[in-house]
Amino acid sequence: MTRVLLLAIAIAQHAAAGIVKPHIIFILQDDFGHHDSSIYGNMEEEEATGNITQLARQGVILDRHYVHWHCSPTRRSFLTGRLPLHHGEFLSKIDTDDIDLRYTWISEKLQSAGYTSHWYGKGHTGYRSMNHLPVNRGFNGGSVLFLRGSGSYTKEPRWNGSHPLVDNQEYSTDLFGSLAVKAVEAHNPAVPLFIYLPFQAVHSPLDLPPTSTPSQCPSRIRCMIQDADVWIGKLVAALKGKGMYENTIIVYSSDNGGVDMGNNYPLRGEKHTNYEGGMQVAAFVSGGFVPVAARGARYAGNIHIVDWYPTFAALAGVDGSDDPPVPPLDVNTSQPEKDIYGDKSFPPVDGRDVWDNIVGKNSSIPHMSLWLSNEVLLRGRYKLVVAQPDPKLMEASSENLGWKSPNNVWETAPSSQWSCNAFRDRSNLKPCLFDLFDDPREQHNLAHKYPVLVQDMWAELNYTGLTAFTSRSPATLLGNCHPRCALKKWQGQPGPVCGVPGCDWSDVAVLVTVLVTAVIIYIHTPFF
Repeated sequence: MTRVLLLAIAIAQHAAAGIVKPHIIFILQDDFGHHDSSIYGNMEEEEATGNITQLARQGVILDRHYVHWHCSPTRRSFLTGRLPLHHGEFLSKIDTDDIDLRYTWISEKLQSAGYTSHWYGKGHTGYRSMNHLPVNRGFNGGSVLFLRGSGSYTKEPRWNGSHPLVDNQEYSTDLFGSLAVKAVEAHNPAVPLFIYLPFQAVHSPLDLPPTSTPSQCPSRIRCMIQDADVWIGKLVAALKGKGMYENTIIVYSSDNGGVDMGNNYPLRGEKHTNYEGGMQVAAFVSGGFVPVAARGARYAGNIHIVDWYPTFAALAGVDGSDDPPVPPLDVNTSQPEKDIYGDKSFPPVDGRDVWDNIVGKNSSIPHMSLWLSNEVLLRGRYKLVVAQPDPKLMEASSENLGWKSPNNVWETAPSSQWSCNAFRDRSNLKPCLFDLFDDPREQHNLAHKYPVLVQDMWAELNYTGLTAFTSRSPATLLGNCHPRCALKKWQGQPGPVCGVPGCDWSDVAVLVTVLVTAVIIYIHTPFF
């Protein structure tokens, strides 16, 4: 009773102080390199990324913001607050069940707090059932997206809510940017707003914006990011025009490191590698909600994209946990293949509320250790790299394991000199250890100097790996699955195949119908 009374008093004090829930904008850039903007000092990109850079300088630049080394796992982590360890390191296909339907999405958390939520941009998280679509997972304001991982910036099929978007070939950056701006312009400022804006740019194919020509673009990526930068500027202007900006949080991040024409200088490697260039990305938090005292600062603590789930939930005033109804079993190292989840359990949220850390109100360490991939563990300043990603998880493998200079020239790092460069031959792994504080470019392997630390961190990585989980959504949540009927329903466009309206009959019902029809025909068929 006392706790209830204290909670009521706290709520009353909050209301009396005029504290309101912040509007939240989360922008995810695709395949954007650490050195592809002027956030971290690349002044050659100042003009192309002027709005992005200004936001970064007016907020808090995140020096160690981690994601996965490729696309889908990062996106699933943001939505669920779970590390890729707890949904998979693989890329999603359109009709796969990769986010367990028992997980509560961040959009659902915010919806419960009274938010109107929008998703405009890339999907790539798996849409086996109708219940995997954003419109059915808390994005109640609007959702226009494409379900695949990549494709033409104009011809890739798109979805509007629960149906394909027909005959729309607007350049994707312009489409998604304009929808986000329109959402703000039409929004009631008294209602908290959440916009998830995962741009397709600058993922391949490097399709130029319609206003650009090859002769204007010495770097195709530069023209593509400049188009996104323009829309980010318009989005900020719309927030200010509605009087919403001072109560808005804007978080910006790439989904993984740059690749091909992208540049991650001064970091080592690129997308598809376990080095910093693949996993530590350009990121910042900005907006009028950031305390004045924190603006213009940098935060150097290790944080992960999963941390935004409990952080946003806390800022919205709702519980940031998402525990299973039945706790998982304890890990048993003598039975490493044992399923600790079964059909009744699943992993809880991995993220931490990092807001007070970022704005300088809390000096504690959010993560004593941080699992980054099946081969990487962070512990404070130290990073253990056992090997490079398993090529079986990738559509393409990268062997750019060295350092790219600012002028895009690679300095190679032969595998013979680096045991942790192992990509294809993973039969005899020998980890590397890096001190990221003293050696952020990962140039000096300290494994021989600290063998006890290496063994301890490797043991922790292996133990943590025994909690791995992949989706096993219950059939009751998936609905009946009929690919042929769904394909016809979507007029030949790939989409959900389970729980599709008009295709939700069960196979048993079909069998019964066929048998009954056969019996009727048999009875009424004359015999001669």
